[in-house]
Amino acid sequence: MRLVTLDEAPHPEGQPLFVEFVNTLHWYEGAPIELIGTEADFATWLVEHGLPADDVADCLPEIHRLREHIRAVTKSLATHEPLPQADMAAVQTALSTPPGSLALLDDRIGFATSASECVLFSFQMALSVTLFLRSPQRRRLKLCANPGCGFAFVDTSTNATRRWCFMQYCGNRLKVRAFRTRQKSRRTRHRAPA
Repeated sequence: MRLVTLDEAPHPEGQPLFVEFVNTLHWYEGAPIELIGTEADFATWLVEHGLPADDVADCLPEIHRLREHIRAVTKSLATHEPLPQADMAAVQTALSTPPGSLALLDDRIGFATSASECVLFSFQMALSVTLFLRSPQRRRLKLCANPGCGFAFVDTSTNATRRWCFMQYCGNRLKVRAFRTRQKSRRTRHRAPA
């Protein structure tokens, strides 16, 4: 029997666990970057995020499908669109699959279950999404303004104006491109015959 806390521990950068999970697949200059492509990669990611990683054999296809559902929910939240029903149904299934019962853990509530690591992981991701849906941070969920990126983040800046996943990557790159495009346009206009 395993005991899981139902309160999500805040990530050091203020990102919910489901956002970290969604970002295990993102893009760089339009090329996909898969961070959990193998069972070893997945186990490493679990350890890095303080999650059980003992028995994750043969569950990656299921985990990747869940990630696609949660990505669709994330995109809808970030663009302030209605939540996609099929994807929310998948989140609900992950939330309701593990058998178990509520338990008191000192001053918190936990969930006691004998579910497999894969089912438990899906439950934790679904719980993270569910807790976020009622969070005041919900309106601060964004996708990187670089169309070739796809990175999700909760904007923790004071005035909520962050546009890029990371300024040193996408922000600077797109600003340089825009500057070069403007310069090229100016040169072309100056060369054009009158």
